[in-house]
Amino acid sequence: MRRPLCAFCAGMMGLSFLWTFLPQTELFMPFAAFFVAFLLLLCIPDGSRKLAVCLLLGALAGLCAVHTTSARLERTRANYAGRTVLLTAEVERADSTYFSDTVDATLWVEGVNGRRAGFRIACAELPACAAGQRVQGWFTLQHPDMKERTAQYADGIALQAEPLAEKPQLTVLGESGSFRARTHRLQQKLSESLRREMHRDTGGVLAAMTVGDRSGLSAQLRSAYRGAGLAHVLVVSGMHVSILCGDILSTLLPYEWEQSYRRRRCRAVFRSLLAFLLMGVTGFTPSVCRAAVAVWVGALGVWLYGPPDTLTSLAVAGIVMTAGNSYAVCDIGFELSFAAVVGTVAGGVCIRRARDAWYRQFWRNAKNPVKRPWYFKLPERLWGLAESICISFCASVATFPVLV
Repeated sequence: MRRPLCAFCAGMMGLSFLWTFLPQTELFMPFAAFFVAFLLLLCIPDGSRKLAVCLLLGALAGLCAVHTTSARLERTRANYAGRTVLLTAEVERADSTYFSDTVDATLWVEGVNGRRAGFRIACAELPACAAGQRVQGWFTLQHPDMKERTAQYADGIALQAEPLAEKPQLTVLGESGSFRARTHRLQQKLSESLRREMHRDTGGVLAAMTVGDRSGLSAQLRSAYRGAGLAHVLVVSGMHVSILCGDILSTLLPYEWEQSYRRRRCRAVFRSLLAFLLMGVTGFTPSVCRAAVAVWVGALGVWLYGPPDTLTSLAVAGIVMTAGNSYAVCDIGFELSFAAVVGTVAGGVCIRRARDAWYRQFWRNAKNPVKRPWYFKLPERLWGLAESICISFCASVATFPVLV
């Protein structure tokens, strides 16, 4: 089940990336024909037939996802681009600008001219507001800038909005009751409690590393972390999901909970809810979403009497995250997260296979089995160090093309 599912995911994500990354002109057609022809060649050997079929099915699913996303975006652009409308929206994100009375915001549109709607827009120089609030005002909607169109589509942003110059007033309707707004307010409360009794820089770093709130980081501190190559430690990743949903529960719950299968199921459900809560608190970042899906797959395995594995969880996460928005594969966070996990898994497999190959070779050619070779005498700590080095190297190699 693992290899066909991974092949299906690779085909789906591969075709989605090609379609969204390359211009949809004559350049795509010969490339797509070459891609399909290569997949058909894989069908010739018997051993590759099933995987090739899964790749083709994944490519077909990716084509459907691309068509669905493109049709939805085109419908939104056709209905609202170039118009001045009265919007009722929820502020999902608000970043400070050079001026104290304006912010760069991402809005989820709930209504247009009194009619119900549902799409996301980006607005520069919006009158000051905070994430989690519901606002209303007049905006002019335009197509996204060509240079930023792919990045905005990857974030689900359909249009670019500008407040109407004649009516710049923005009315705050109050706090939103959506799950995203509630979890954002929870994030702010946790961040404030962490920074209350600590130094400004120390508290800001701790809040960024634990709850994903980077508003307390100064520009100088961000530049220092970026210059040292440690900017990745200031974000919440899959490691935090593993700690919250795994190690903490193992420490708090008694050992007897592991002996009852019914309690293991309850624990799996509780882990899934914690992962979903962490997704909301951190703003649904790609790395946390991928890890949360892995937790859900593990919980499903507990209920269905099936042990999950890393590649299956990774494939399911890729399918879930790209099914609704095919442009998600162009998000740099999405690419880095998946590349790092693939490199980590490959590094662990490489070192274990090398160790097993050495052992098999020794027992196959050993004339005196009593005399053990040098690698039999290595302590487990050195093997663990070698595995860590191999995993780090493979993860760096996997993420290097994305960084370039």
